Amino acid sequence: MKEYRTFDVQYEDIGFEKRGHAAWITINREKRGNSFRRETLDEIRDAVERAGEGPGVRSVVLTAVGNRFFSTGGDVVDYNQRYLDDLTGMKSYERAMERTFSEIMHCPKPVIHRVNGDVVGGANAFHLAADFVVMNTTAKFQQVGVGVGSVAAFGPTQWWPLMVGDRRARDILMALKPVPAALALEWGVANVVCDYDQLDAEVEKIVTNLARMFPEALRYTKVALNHQKELMFREMTQAREWCTLHFPSMESRSGFGAFFHKKPIDSNPSWNALDTGHNTVAPYGGYSVRCGSCGTDHLPEDHKFCGVCGADLKKATA
Repeated sequence: MKEYRTFDVQYEDIGFEKRGHAAWITINREKRGNSFRRETLDEIRDAVERAGEGPGVRSVVLTAVGNRFFSTGGDVVDYNQRYLDDLTGMKSYERAMERTFSEIMHCPKPVIHRVNGDVVGGANAFHLAADFVVMNTTAKFQQVGVGVGSVAAFGPTQWWPLMVGDRRARDILMALKPVPAALALEWGVANVVCDYDQLDAEVEKIVTNLARMFPEALRYTKVALNHQKELMFREMTQAREWCTLHFPSMESRSGFGAFFHKKPIDSNPSWNALDTGHNTVAPYGGYSVRCGSCGTDHLPEDHKFCGVCGADLKKATA
């Protein structure tokens, strides 16, 4: 048999260790609200894959340090520093999100999400992809997408309706209604809700129970139960392409930019763009104008002057 060195690895953003029958993956970016960057996603995916193959591992536990946040979602500072003018890099980052949540869903062993604190934005895909959820009493699930010019397209828009139904999903994703722990338990989003100091004990109960099940039967049962999630996963791939196109839009830059610069978020300019017959990707009209003075092409139709040479576009194109 091949020698699997499951835990013989060092990560920068996460902890990875074996506790009894379970492999524990712990996001360790507390100063950044346990938000995830590209490296975090790659490490989580690699750890889940290692745990899924590793001998002696019967469950995977996914959690984070501290008790304030499990994760605040994608690292907005990282977005602004790395991807502001690198759309190829942003597309790669979004593919990394898709692959990470896919690996959690397809892990051949049960994945337990230990929700130590609030789960914000795109981080909601972790509990939606997992098999079991043990949640801190003071924690909540909170989507933020439409409030910051984004779409929760990597799991939440696909899987919340499956979890709680259409109307509740619209409340969560469109009206940004938070789901506190008590409500999560009532709606079946969480399996167990308990005080923070009881989280480990409750997780261990699930790990111990699952460890006595037959592994092949357990794995196929998970595959069968994933059927509806699998059907919706294709839509996630399509949504990824839309999000990449939307990232440089007025909406996205206004929302994330305000958050990054700690300024009030204002959606009115985006509404005004729609009210004038445009959209937030091309708020000043389509890019069809050519400057007759300097030859610059693909200028916005509503612009009066060339942004390159300053020429009057009406005279320059006459």
